[in-house]
Amino acid sequence: IEPLGGWESPDSDIRGVFLAFYLQASAKAYLAYNDTRQLAKAYYLVNELYRVQQILNESGFLAAWPSEHLRRLERLEKVWAPIYCYEKLLRGLSDMYTLTGLTLAGEMMHDMLEYLYTWVVHCIKTYSISHWHTMIFSTTDYEYGGISEFLYEQYGLTGDRRFFWMAQQFEDGHFLGALSLNADFLTGIHANSHVPPVLGSGRRYAITGEPQYRAILENFYSIVWNNHTYSTGGSNGGNGSVGFYQQEHYSDANLLSQTLWNNNQEFCVQYNMLKVIRILIEWTGQVEYVNAYERVFVNSIWGTQDPSEPGHMLYSYPLGENVSKPNSVSSGGIGFGSQFDSFWCCYTTAIDQWTKMSDSIYFFDKQNGVTSVYVNLFIASELDWRVQEHILIRQTTAFPRETTTILTLTTSIDIVTLNIYLRVPSWIASNESWIEINDVRQQIELTPSTYVLLPISHWKTNDRIMYNMAMRLYIEPINDNPQLVSILFGPIVLGGLTTKAKTLRRDMNFIRRLNSTIHEPIQFEATTLDNSTFRLLPLYEIVNETYTVYFPLG
Repeated sequence: IEPLGGWESPDSDIRGVFLAFYLQASAKAYLAYNDTRQLAKAYYLVNELYRVQQILNESGFLAAWPSEHLRRLERLEKVWAPIYCYEKLLRGLSDMYTLTGLTLAGEMMHDMLEYLYTWVVHCIKTYSISHWHTMIFSTTDYEYGGISEFLYEQYGLTGDRRFFWMAQQFEDGHFLGALSLNADFLTGIHANSHVPPVLGSGRRYAITGEPQYRAILENFYSIVWNNHTYSTGGSNGGNGSVGFYQQEHYSDANLLSQTLWNNNQEFCVQYNMLKVIRILIEWTGQVEYVNAYERVFVNSIWGTQDPSEPGHMLYSYPLGENVSKPNSVSSGGIGFGSQFDSFWCCYTTAIDQWTKMSDSIYFFDKQNGVTSVYVNLFIASELDWRVQEHILIRQTTAFPRETTTILTLTTSIDIVTLNIYLRVPSWIASNESWIEINDVRQQIELTPSTYVLLPISHWKTNDRIMYNMAMRLYIEPINDNPQLVSILFGPIVLGGLTTKAKTLRRDMNFIRRLNSTIHEPIQFEATTLDNSTFRLLPLYEIVNETYTVYFPLG
């Protein structure tokens, strides 16, 4: 047996993070797919971790690295993200406890929290609050992860005020204060260090109702989406030539055209932005956020694995001219990682993300005794709601390779009363789209970026809803240059298979659809200003080819 390599190697400061996410992913896989085989592996790991915790005998401390890393942090010496690592294992054990019912995991998590509380109190009493702020917010490699979000969750579950107090100690007042005022000070900051604290603010608002913490999350999303986001939904820049540019960091606001390179979009950032957007969907029910969720999900999550090899994943997603995924550049190295020698942070978030592919497909609410379900995403899935609402909804589709989705209902009683809302996406071609219920075409206006309420609310077994969503082909300019555009088909960003610079015609007729079936990728052909042609594929379908995402208009 040989040790793992990369960021899980025995000499890595952040070893153990992949295992922590493995526990999170295993718990979610069990919850979503009843994967008992995976659960058994996770149970074995928790038991082995318990043995380690007992052998260490450090008042509950548990990590793959020594507690001396925390002492180094106290002394302001270089150490790589011990709080981030500690929080990930806390989260892994918490998920194993709350999602699978493993009591041992909950007890281990509790002991880890007791150790953390004692350490935080020790640091502040021994040094000063100013020294603490330097330790957490100003030291080299200071990424501290989602610790505030986790601690607020624990306070909400237990009522233990120590967790609330501790969460406050991990809030960066300068960063969060600026966001509460809707000020864009993102330029030059490490993107993935700052999305999780925003999630912590969202959790605090959910528990306390303090409006400024809701404003922090809402403003952060608005700033990122409007000032720092590509057509893919990705939001951290790569190299450039003007203003601030550095991989994994936010570039200058509204200067995205200068950052298109081979090292855009760290996967972890997009993983965490989906969490931000999901919270906004829960709070508001607004379709604009579902549109955003879909944009990120389709274009920045799909396509980050090499399908020919297990465990080969991307760190950065190239968006420049004539780039390729195998030649992408990141802190982890070049291109796709390897099965046993990478284990970057983007591996850890990836395994969690791939167990959440059913996340946010359906939402529901209940008002005045009437239950409503909202169909947000068009993904083959099954919503088994028979225990609570006596209904099972099966969604059958090959979207986006086909434009139709079918919802088939099964009820456990004769008639079920349920309002069903279907999302009408921003990209829909309304005049070519339609809804049928039990083979009867409905006279329903499909207005983009709304929900449509189906005219039937009483359902029985074998009722069937067919929803056809014709997808528009359109261009979308980058936020600082109307003459530099990406091409989209529905929610899908298309990558042009290119090896040299291409200039597009302004007339959309320069793009034609090539024949394809649900068993083949969506394909288009574009004619350039010099009458040469090139193929366009969904960005997520491209693996090894050289491609371009943004094109100048002639």
